[in-house]
Amino acid sequence: MAGGKETPRQKMIGMMYLVLTALLALNVSNAVLEKFAILDTTLGELRMDEEGANVSKNRTIQDSGSKSPQVIDAKKRALEVRDLTQKTIARLDDFKVKLRQDHEGKEMESEELILNTNIAEEKMLNANNPQLGEDFEKLLVNYVDSLKTITRISSFKKLNKKAEDYDEFRNNEHHKEKDFLHFTFEGTPTMAAITVISQLQTEVLEYEATALDSLAKIADAVQLKVDTYVPMVIPEAATVAAGAKYKAKMFVAASASGIIPTMKRNGQQLSVIDDPETKLKVASFEFVASASNYGPGDVSKQSYNAEITLKLGKDTTIRRSIEYFVVKPTIKVTTGNAPTLYMNCGNSVNIDVPSLGTNYNPTYAAKGAVVVAGPKASQPVIIPKEKKVFLTVSSGGATLGTEPFDVKPIPKPSFVVKNALGKDVDRRNGEKSGNLANLRVNAEPEPNFKQEVPKDAVYRIKEVLVTLARGTSPQGGGPKTFTSENIDISAWRSVMRPGDIISIDIRKVTRRTFEGQEEPVNIRDEIIKFVVQ
Repeated sequence: MAGGKETPRQKMIGMMYLVLTALLALNVSNAVLEKFAILDTTLGELRMDEEGANVSKNRTIQDSGSKSPQVIDAKKRALEVRDLTQKTIARLDDFKVKLRQDHEGKEMESEELILNTNIAEEKMLNANNPQLGEDFEKLLVNYVDSLKTITRISSFKKLNKKAEDYDEFRNNEHHKEKDFLHFTFEGTPTMAAITVISQLQTEVLEYEATALDSLAKIADAVQLKVDTYVPMVIPEAATVAAGAKYKAKMFVAASASGIIPTMKRNGQQLSVIDDPETKLKVASFEFVASASNYGPGDVSKQSYNAEITLKLGKDTTIRRSIEYFVVKPTIKVTTGNAPTLYMNCGNSVNIDVPSLGTNYNPTYAAKGAVVVAGPKASQPVIIPKEKKVFLTVSSGGATLGTEPFDVKPIPKPSFVVKNALGKDVDRRNGEKSGNLANLRVNAEPEPNFKQEVPKDAVYRIKEVLVTLARGTSPQGGGPKTFTSENIDISAWRSVMRPGDIISIDIRKVTRRTFEGQEEPVNIRDEIIKFVVQ
């Protein structure tokens, strides 16, 4: 290559080309040929970019206002370099056209071209008619020789490299003795050969770039020639209240189309483009505004460093500290009826910051609680583990604020006993023995608790002690223990008498938490009694 500074993209493509060339040398399957088609397209795009950059460099050289003989000579030679390069690129395009055609002159397309493995070798290494291959190599040799003559730079390396010119193939038994044409085209599928020529075109343009850079120094082409003017206005404040004064500064911004400045924010380099509206060289950037300390009115004064470097013979850097103000956002919290959470329950909370609009993309961190994702980003689920919870809200990497929450204990459930008909037992008047074969004890959550955290308001009865008594004497063999909500006392029906008392002592109750765990419930010391009719 030219030996100049390569962009990351150029380095990447060069590496891809080298890897695929090595794969071809190993006789890899046809799948590699499809990658060469993709690489050829990418090289074409790179060629357009490099050609545009070289045109711009040449234009800058020609715009030099110096009348010295050295500058006039440099401008003349820059035109010669541009003309030589254009003609060489065009000739290389002609070779690619020939390789795309079969032996009858018909152009191969799509899969036929990609999968063709013989045309390039047969045309470029034709022993009976070697003219095409010889002309190809001669074109590359003449370009480098002519470029050296025009620029008076002798360091340009040859483009017609043999296998021994590459470290990767210098000791390869199959390739080290091959000349340029055989190393390039022997056993090379047609699509790969076309890609080789495309790669050579990018190298030709890199050589031209190096030549033009050298001539630009002679022509003092980096002098600032302002050719774009735009009126600019900077207001003191973007927002003005009715009745207040609007204050601003007006000035002229100027730009030189032939100079691409380097622009940085806080030392980080930015991408510079031509603004479509003003035609100035601009670098757009954005960042998430943040602040840790706020002053009166919840406003924090912040700043960043702007830096622009112009290459005017020697680098000239302009620096300025830009101030801006960050307003503390208002966090709007909604938890249903009140900003209070239930201990160890999945409390759905709505956290909104209206001032951020569509830029609001929250993340959360909690002290004294676990936070899990809810149905929306603005609706986290908070599971308190302590009596006080602090929820920190961030958006786009910037901390917006911390909200405190009080945590209250889970209200104790109430209990309802159902008879065999599914109705509440009549605790005042009693129940007929025919309705008492099977009973069910339900643990009912407190209404507000059930409404606010319905997934946490599900109870299970784990232990119940049931007694049938006549006066003070237990009947039916004494008290029975049940381990679920369902109580089967059908065995007692034969001994039941009107006036007997059934007592239900609820001993253990659990709650299934939002996290799927069984949690013991602190219940009232309550015994439910009713009379047998």
